[in-house]
Amino acid sequence: MNILLSIKPEYTKKIFSGEKKYEFRKQRPVSRIDMVLIYESAPSKNIVGWFTVKRILTGSPKDIWERCKSSGGIERKEYFTYCNDKKVIYALEIDSILQFRAPINPFEICSDFRPPQNFSYLDSSPISNAIKMLVDDDMDGTQFGLPFAHDSPLLRWLRP
Repeated sequence: MNILLSIKPEYTKKIFSGEKKYEFRKQRPVSRIDMVLIYESAPSKNIVGWFTVKRILTGSPKDIWERCKSSGGIERKEYFTYCNDKKVIYALEIDSILQFRAPINPFEICSDFRPPQNFSYLDSSPISNAIKMLVDDDMDGTQFGLPFAHDSPLLRWLRP
């Protein structure tokens, strides 16, 4: 299963730098996650790359903070404000990462694109199909950094 996550620009920078190794969420996707496309929220409003998920940790906000605080890429106060009154928080452990050479403007390739509040499933969505066409047109690698390794999650998604 592949998903699209909305992530604030300050955190996408930390993901791509390797400082942020966990992405915290209040909801867990119902299926196993293979790849996460990153929608960077305002002011960028672009799809800027992807990452794979090694595993998903589940626990109370306090438990997850204690396990992930050194590489969560977020300050304690911001984290607990985000958690609000939730009894359970999920930490997606980031594995492989790729930042696109040129971001994708989803509003240009999909007229009815709506940024996800939390996440959206991609496998048969209109934005998914539009991204697949863009990547297929980019075989010289100028936008996405192709050619990818043959076992790239993005290529497995594009050409199952």
